[in-house]
Amino acid sequence: MQQDRPFRSFWILTAGWLVILLFFRLFPSVDIGFSRLFYTTSACAQGGAAGQCGMFALGEIPVFALIRTVLYYLPVVAAIALVASLVVPALDRRLDWPEISRRNRLVALGAWIIDAGLIVNMLLKAYSGRPRPADTSLFSGQLPFVPAGSFSGACTSNCSFISGEAASAGWLFCLLALLPPHARRWIFWPVLAISVVTALLRVFFGRHFLSDAILAWLSAVIVFELLAAIFGWNERDTSAKSSTA
Repeated sequence: MQQDRPFRSFWILTAGWLVILLFFRLFPSVDIGFSRLFYTTSACAQGGAAGQCGMFALGEIPVFALIRTVLYYLPVVAAIALVASLVVPALDRRLDWPEISRRNRLVALGAWIIDAGLIVNMLLKAYSGRPRPADTSLFSGQLPFVPAGSFSGACTSNCSFISGEAASAGWLFCLLALLPPHARRWIFWPVLAISVVTALLRVFFGRHFLSDAILAWLSAVIVFELLAAIFGWNERDTSAKSSTA
């Protein structure tokens, strides 16, 4: 039964992902309206009409830019730590992490490479064609707005659908599964907050629409669950250990 759990989670999350995508396609005004909350209009230069130009002001504030930079590198640091945990024990077995199975670490690392690396950045962002909010005519850009899931936009590379940083942030949240339950309990909310803020900052800065961030965050969880289902996940049975101690 435990082995079936990741497959069930995968199919439920995938269905939820498709429902969310359909919602944003049917109601694109949600994407537009949410981005407008963080867009400040101003008069255009050279005699332009007021209200036709502007910027996503939060992205211009140094402290927010610094927070974004720090959060951007957190998943990278976590991935490097996972790689090190797999490579270093080959040189010295005393430096292994026996409390976290090697299979779990491989599944976690593979999820990041496949989702954020391959699916999001190399495929969807490269070929979706969806312009970023700041690049659309709605927000002082030159390109037309297209709804989530549309592959007919004028963006040619590094496009908005979906967010690479939000995908990495979702993956960072998934790493909680590597921790023992007692550690997971006290670190759950801080990691969730960091993960969500990382994804939302891309929306606040006008680099992605809300749908891009939500769907990217969920995509990381979906890929993580799929790999855990295919290759297996070593769950800790603390009750069994305590009874045999």
